[in-house]
Amino acid sequence: MIYKFKATIPASKFFMREWAVRSDMNLFRFNRFILGELCFSTDQMVIYKAYDANGKCTGQYGLFDLGDGTLDKITFADVVAKGQVHIELVYDLRSKRMINLYFEGEMEEDPRLSYPLLVAEKGHNPGQFADKYEDYLYESPVRSSGVSVIEDDDDDDLDEDEEGEEEIYDGGLEDDTLE
Repeated sequence: MIYKFKATIPASKFFMREWAVRSDMNLFRFNRFILGELCFSTDQMVIYKAYDANGKCTGQYGLFDLGDGTLDKITFADVVAKGQVHIELVYDLRSKRMINLYFEGEMEEDPRLSYPLLVAEKGHNPGQFADKYEDYLYESPVRSSGVSVIEDDDDDDLDEDEEGEEEIYDGGLEDDTLE
């Protein structure tokens, strides 16, 4: 069975990823995958906090058993069976930076594809240790009110360049050289 999860960052309107994962994939393998996809360092501690539909934390999973199991023992089928529809991947424990993963539903498995699979994306990858998420592609630059823009519709420079090019290319050939 294939599950679809949508990833967002709480402080960003721009970042979004959707992944299709196999139900039998454990969180440890998914963690290696997602850290690689986001170009994060893999030598940092992470915690997966799982929440039910009411927003109650019903599980915490890490490299060490925090009481609910370890990343290598918990599969996505386990998470969905427990009714955990929202998972926080806390990737920077010191600054409490996280990625929210929301269960979007089941998908048909395509035997020609390899899972986990990126289904959709928006925004660039966040910096693992950056102070905040910034996406310059979607943010418009701020203009100072004291700056004026002068538009020059005069084509004088273009005409001079074109005339100079004609002299270079046409002036070097004379009619008697072709005889």
